[in-house]
Amino acid sequence: MKKLVISLLKRTDRKRNFQKNNLEDYVWVDAIDGSQQIFRDCRSAPGWKNPYNGRPLLQNEVACFLSHAKAWKIAAQSKQPVIIMEDDAVVNDYIWDEEFYEEVIRSDYCDFLYLQRNENEPMDVGGCPEPLHKDLNRFKQRPALEVPSFPYNLTAYCITPETARYLLLKMDKKNMMPVDDFVPGLFKDPSFKPLALVEDSCNQVSRDSWSDTDIERSPEFKNFKIHILTVGDKEELCNKLNTSARKFDITIKNLGLNKKWRGTDMSGPGGGQKVNLLKEYIQDLPNEDLILFTDAFDVFYADDINTIYERYRDLSAKVIFGAELYCWPQEDLADAHPPSKTPYRYLNSGNFMGTVQELKRMLRYNQIKDDEDDQLFFQNIFITNTSRIKIGDENAFDIRLDYECYLFQTHDEDVEILNGQLHNPKTLCCPCIYHGNGGDDAKVKFNSLYDQLFPADGSMFIPNNNKFEILAPDMLLIDFMTQSQCEDLIDLADKHGGWGSLEYDKFPAQEIRMKELGMWEELEKAWNQYIVPVCEHYWQPLQMYGLRDGFVMRYAMDTQTNLNLHHDASLVTGSVKLNDSYKGAELVYPRQNITNKDIPVGKMILFPGQVTHGHECLPLKDGVKYSLTIWTCRYVNDTI
Repeated sequence: MKKLVISLLKRTDRKRNFQKNNLEDYVWVDAIDGSQQIFRDCRSAPGWKNPYNGRPLLQNEVACFLSHAKAWKIAAQSKQPVIIMEDDAVVNDYIWDEEFYEEVIRSDYCDFLYLQRNENEPMDVGGCPEPLHKDLNRFKQRPALEVPSFPYNLTAYCITPETARYLLLKMDKKNMMPVDDFVPGLFKDPSFKPLALVEDSCNQVSRDSWSDTDIERSPEFKNFKIHILTVGDKEELCNKLNTSARKFDITIKNLGLNKKWRGTDMSGPGGGQKVNLLKEYIQDLPNEDLILFTDAFDVFYADDINTIYERYRDLSAKVIFGAELYCWPQEDLADAHPPSKTPYRYLNSGNFMGTVQELKRMLRYNQIKDDEDDQLFFQNIFITNTSRIKIGDENAFDIRLDYECYLFQTHDEDVEILNGQLHNPKTLCCPCIYHGNGGDDAKVKFNSLYDQLFPADGSMFIPNNNKFEILAPDMLLIDFMTQSQCEDLIDLADKHGGWGSLEYDKFPAQEIRMKELGMWEELEKAWNQYIVPVCEHYWQPLQMYGLRDGFVMRYAMDTQTNLNLHHDASLVTGSVKLNDSYKGAELVYPRQNITNKDIPVGKMILFPGQVTHGHECLPLKDGVKYSLTIWTCRYVNDTI
């Protein structure tokens, strides 16, 4: 059986110790390091306390849970049962019997097989289910089985791909607890069938050997989330922001989507609507959460969220704003700004980070109209606050500017790319986020830096020499994505979140638009280069008018399981199966008697969308299905 072994990259000592077990066919799963991560999307389960000492959830316990979840994701894509182990497992050779484990886990009586456990008191285990006991009688000298009560430790266990998907479905990041508690908690579900070996087939290395990484020695887990926000009403202009964020596994929520923009055309002062949208959004958020806000059209990320958080924490203020070289939009406020030891003296509102609590206080301090200037609004708060601090006002805000460009970099012609990082030669810092504020020169500099950091050769879509095969009359099959690229797109969509139906869709489904994912330009480029020539060649004298829309679709047992027979609002539609780890949910074309059941992951079906090729998605039976749908314009300027 395939074995997944969870281990920290830095713990080469553990890897060496595990290798002494002489197990074969195992794959390392890089564990999540609790000391190096902030779990911005996780919250402790309300009221959870350690049953032995009453302590709260710890940072490394969250990391351990998410590490096991990484292994479950791999197992969910497998075609057979897998064994998952932690790297402190030591196999008992005289008991270890993988053939037996596979026989048990493939039976109808077991979904989760503990190969090692410690029962939490009181111990109340039962015997092996009688039908299974009889089934296994033909095997001589096999380990005895029993039903566990409330076992601790997940040192080693065996699951099926179906069980892995079940565990991922039940996992709730807003109700985190140790994974040792989570799995036994599922025993309440009568459909979940755990079994355990009476005698452990492996042991756990004594914790004394790994004292420097004991879970119990890690910091307490803090309940907070970082909300990463922007406001941009034109999705196509957010591409650089979204693409850069995706490179660093950052998911942005755009508060301006589907909102009528009233904040002026931004050719001069304006943008007050950004402040009002932010104010509305944070009203119901927990005070301990953090907000990272950036402008949309002239900002890109140059580092990951963990580094950003560490820089924010180092700057030692509740709210941090970027600083710039010039006082804009009112030069007469320049002298009102406090002096700076660097050339960056003046508040820039294009990037800021702060606690929800402090931002709520600041945004209640004054009002702003949608068409008034957001930077002037914050500058006035900052300048007034400087005076309040001088007189010892205990209600003054905790604000500072990032004078060193340690976190936020504003436009500066001297900024460069050094060793693959943004570098400011004036302050010798490597900023995490770049804001290309200003006129045409600033835009040129912004684009130059972006192109150096994010060269355009790493496409999500594979090159194609305009080759295709005919699946059925007026149905083509073409290579478009690799399986790895499909997995990356699924991961991107899931991390983005916000699945829902599109307002204009007569047949609503659970979808996320490619524009929201920052993938529109890349998709459009691949489509025009590889797909359009095929379509115009095969369907002569067809003329294509460009892409109309593209979206990732998701079918799950707890949301939407099927889609009724329909046509598309598309001249030519492209459909890509992104995964196959599910049952049911076949895409069916009744008139052509075609289904995508046996179509490989990553291949695109091309077909006329409007009349002849009606299609439906049959009911999902198990798992989660993902697909990519691409619509093309039916005429010039055919927009959503």
